[in-house]
Amino acid sequence: MTRTRTWLIGALAALGLVGSVWAGAPGGWHGHHGAGMEYMHVLKQLNLSPEQKTQIKSIMESSRTQFKALGDSMRQNHEALLSTPPTDASYPALLQKAKENASARIDQMHAVHQQIYSVLTPEQQAKIPGIIAADKAKWQAEHAQAGGPT
Repeated sequence: MTRTRTWLIGALAALGLVGSVWAGAPGGWHGHHGAGMEYMHVLKQLNLSPEQKTQIKSIMESSRTQFKALGDSMRQNHEALLSTPPTDASYPALLQKAKENASARIDQMHAVHQQIYSVLTPEQQAKIPGIIAADKAKWQAEHAQAGGPT
């Protein structure tokens, strides 16, 4: 099983698929759920009121277009980086664009998190670090049992 998994990861990396998924998907590996969806399971554990749910849904929907546009830009730039030799004259500009995209993504996520936090009560806000820590501990325990990285 480990040999097969190692071979598969190597094959995907060689094809550049791992990098393009990582770079292009909002939220890294969990980004296939869409922008901010990796955060939604945390919010579901906060017993949100119907009004809070509506407000957060509105925040997420209003940011979706921006996240999609940035994700598309990141994906296109990553593909260009993969196909451009580092010695090419256009490579530094592509690298700069990758840095700008990363910075813009951080700014976008920060803005969305700020908006969401403004909807939450202080008690709900205080619970978030504990939920995230519990999720991390659960992930580490599952991967330690499987012999994977911790």
